[in-house]
Amino acid sequence: MSDHATSDGHSNSTLETSGNCPDDPTVATRRPDPSASHEPESGDETTGIPNPAQVATETPALPHRSSPDVVLAIDIGGTKFAAGLVTAKGELIDRTRFEVERDVVPEEHYRSLAVMIEELTDRARDQHGAKIRAVGVGAAGPVARHLETVSPVNIPAWRNFPLRARLQDTTRLPVFGDLDAKALALAEGWLGAAQGHPNFCALTVSTGVGGGVVLDGELLDGSTGNAGHIGHMIVEPGGRRCGCGAQGCLEAEASGLAIEAITGRPPTEPTYEIMQRTGRLVGLAAASVCNALDLSLVVVGGSVALGFAATFFHSAQVSLDEHTRLPYSRGARITPSRLADSGPLIGAGAVGWRGLRRSRRGLS
Repeated sequence: MSDHATSDGHSNSTLETSGNCPDDPTVATRRPDPSASHEPESGDETTGIPNPAQVATETPALPHRSSPDVVLAIDIGGTKFAAGLVTAKGELIDRTRFEVERDVVPEEHYRSLAVMIEELTDRARDQHGAKIRAVGVGAAGPVARHLETVSPVNIPAWRNFPLRARLQDTTRLPVFGDLDAKALALAEGWLGAAQGHPNFCALTVSTGVGGGVVLDGELLDGSTGNAGHIGHMIVEPGGRRCGCGAQGCLEAEASGLAIEAITGRPPTEPTYEIMQRTGRLVGLAAASVCNALDLSLVVVGGSVALGFAATFFHSAQVSLDEHTRLPYSRGARITPSRLADSGPLIGAGAVGWRGLRRSRRGLS
């Protein structure tokens, strides 16, 4: 049985014989049973989203395995790279991270990532007795579809960097990738605060600000894979210049980098006023999304939002209430990520497990 990736990043034979590929880690009325190997009912072939009734009733037993299967999960953030090992049940069994130096050449960034990959590959084998089946990646955007290239706003050295091809060359495994906040949306729908919700938005408020949207149980992609990039909604017309080139983007006003530029202090040392302001602006953006897309739930993760805690979330909810006055959006709520700081890596793992399942069925 070979784990070698084809040119399009899909495995030729791994999934056909492994029997350990879970349902898509995404929205369902109950937590998907990773051991289920049933085929979806009519209509599910196009979306890859599990049928909730079927997920709840069909749970065939897995054959005995001497070692667990895992996905090598990678999170590409604005100030750090993180990697971990995620099982088919969404358990993060190991992790490591590396702080990104901004003023280095592109290859220096990738060498740091490759060192982490080698370290976790060794630990998967030697410490966990686990077999890595694929690589799942969540990356700050903008990105090209499937992470053929990445251009994170806050990593200037990576512009159109061919991340997927490089990871395939390094690991000789199938590689599946998406925006980091879209990956978080998968994780929160699978195991977190959005379980049972077929319509919601996930936001990350960290070094940058990202977003992912799930409608009718389907994660939105858009023509280039960047749907839901809410960090570049305008919340302060004529405001601060954003790294994307526009002015007044949510990322330019409420991200960790923006807060440091505005206050001269790191976001780990905020004033009460800056926590309130950040929450208010995030709530304003969330209200626009709820009004536009008929949503009633916004899940927020990321080090800034979770670090600002109750002050941030209270201010965000007040702002959300103030700006959601339509009959269908009134009462929308904003809630912290249930997966906390594990969310990004579990999300990247979810991208990998979903990609494996879809590749087995010939879906993109």
